[in-house]
Amino acid sequence: MIVLAVDTHLLWQVIWVSLLAGVGISALFSLVILGGARAGDARRAGRPGAAAVYAGLALLAFAAFAAGVILGFRAMITG
Repeated sequence: MIVLAVDTHLLWQVIWVSLLAGVGISALFSLVILGGARAGDARRAGRPGAAAVYAGLALLAFAAFAAGVILGFRAMITG
């Protein structure tokens, strides 16, 4: 007779972490796209201040996105 042992705490941890990472990484990349598009629109409309703010948002979101991707790869490789 085979007895299967499942650690439900670890299973739930995998579920919520993967859900959070999937939604978080997608949201960050969406901010990169939004910031880049709005920066271009503001620049064409002659609003350099707004363009700089949106470009800053895009750069900050991209830095967080890249850090999340690197952290994910590192967790897969070492874990």
